[in-house]
Amino acid sequence: MNDGVQRARERRNALERLAAKIPGLRGYIERETRREVDKLERDWIAARLDQARSSVQRSIREWSRSGNLDNLDLASSVEKLLDRLANRVRHTDYGYTGFFDAVKVSEPQLDKLYEFDLGLVEVVEGIAARIDGLPGSPSEPALRSVLESVEAADRTFDERATVFEDLTQRGDQ
Repeated sequence: MNDGVQRARERRNALERLAAKIPGLRGYIERETRREVDKLERDWIAARLDQARSSVQRSIREWSRSGNLDNLDLASSVEKLLDRLANRVRHTDYGYTGFFDAVKVSEPQLDKLYEFDLGLVEVVEGIAARIDGLPGSPSEPALRSVLESVEAADRTFDERATVFEDLTQRGDQ
């Protein structure tokens, strides 16, 4: 996410660059930049999870049309969990809200959050790849593997929320 913040800084218009030089406004602009990048990241992760969910739905339709009804309940569980995770990512109190205005969080602490974010992106990409590799029939081992991956991503998201809470409670110590 550091790259995203840096790219957002580079794309500022002249007025934003001028305002960044005025005492008091620089911190505000930095927080707004982080908020924008955070929102873009969350939207991308949620959209990628939605795409994976759509792939599972397509597979479920294909399997049921061809009479392969075994393990469709497991496939449906994968689909529901993907939907839940996408909505959690999309709608969470995640990132750099006004809470950071009162609690000072240092760059190394933010980097810790960014590492979680990067890890979640990689996990979501891995889930999408597993879903793309599902066989032509609803195989229990393949579906169970995908389900376990989605459950692990959900737990990772819980851990990230815990790190975020810990940082906002401690602040910059």
